Amino acid sequence: MFSTPLKCCRLCNGNDLREVLALTPTPAGDHYLPAERHPEKLPVFPLSLFQCASCGHVQLGAVVDPAYLYREYIYTTDSSLGLAEHFREYARMTVEKPSLKPGALVVELGSNDGTLLRAFQSLGMRVAGVDPARDIARRAAESGIPTIAEFFTPGIAAQILAQEGPADLVIANNVMANVASPRDVVSAVRQILVPHGVFVFETGYLRYLAEDCVFDNIYHEHIDYYALRPLVRFFSSLGMELFDVHVSDSKGSSIRCYVSLNDEKRPVAGIVPQLIAREKEFRYQEPEPYAALAGKLQETKAQLLRILDRERLAGRSAAGFGASVGVTTVLYHFDLGSRISCLLDDNPMRQGLFSPGLGLPVSPPDVLLSDHRPDLVLILAWRYGNQILTKHSHYLQNGGRFLKMLPQVEV
Repeated sequence: MFSTPLKCCRLCNGNDLREVLALTPTPAGDHYLPAERHPEKLPVFPLSLFQCASCGHVQLGAVVDPAYLYREYIYTTDSSLGLAEHFREYARMTVEKPSLKPGALVVELGSNDGTLLRAFQSLGMRVAGVDPARDIARRAAESGIPTIAEFFTPGIAAQILAQEGPADLVIANNVMANVASPRDVVSAVRQILVPHGVFVFETGYLRYLAEDCVFDNIYHEHIDYYALRPLVRFFSSLGMELFDVHVSDSKGSSIRCYVSLNDEKRPVAGIVPQLIAREKEFRYQEPEPYAALAGKLQETKAQLLRILDRERLAGRSAAGFGASVGVTTVLYHFDLGSRISCLLDDNPMRQGLFSPGLGLPVSPPDVLLSDHRPDLVLILAWRYGNQILTKHSHYLQNGGRFLKMLPQVEV
């Protein structure tokens, strides 16, 4: 497998790039392996962030071959806590903003298992999905969501135009950060939209790095880390206008952006310049917030290793809770592979697999009820820490201990 090094900014094509955050290289974070493959040695790729000095856009310094990442993708929307409910509300709000009529065509890029399109379908819309994960796309189609198992390209846009006609709404959720050439994707979106159509995409918001320490959202699938100011400039260069935005706490911190063709002259919502002013205040387009994040991570790592090494010297065992794509980033950057014996996860699709590169077995949390329960459990899925503590309080009541990682280290 190979990765392609960054040569210029993926939004503005500027070539003045500076490294702002260096994380430990990892394998592809979601390549959990079955038992028969777990001794397999996986390639490791760089995981450093660079910032464009011209427009301020933050992006990975290398792009992993997308076919390697996505053709056998195993993550499904319905496995993420609260995301299905979030998408139902998303569909309702999105239909209202451009006043879509029943029968309007909604096309989703990266439609995964069809959870979001199913919500639009229930509101009377025609739907079509595009997703390169073949097995997931096939299951979505079998469940009643027409899905093309490919990457979205101008050729696929032409195919949808021929089969379904132009789209009133194109949506892309947690996709824009994952494509190697956002400029090519948006050009294909323009190709498929009706003149009054709207492109709506939800993506991680740079606030989660510049302010909130959600560093486990950095992995090879996430190529771009978006702030509003570079995006406004990017869409303007393509003859489009970002006219509204909604900020949510989904997946750490997300923005849902509404974009139309320039000819539509839609009024720009006041929140757009307000957020841009806030980004300037917190210096999103400068290196300082990411240097502060690097320092916080170094301090957190030192504290974790002191606790875990003390447990090991005392003959006590430790496990990690969480087996997501972002957990791979945490395990490698904090050097935890030799300090925990296994991972625990509530998702049955993860159980019985082995973590990428390190080969840690993923077990069901029933282990916490057994005589072989670990003495300490590090909460790797730290943003779900409160839910994990509540759901598995029996472990605490029986003498077990949880170790919190962020926002501060705490047993």
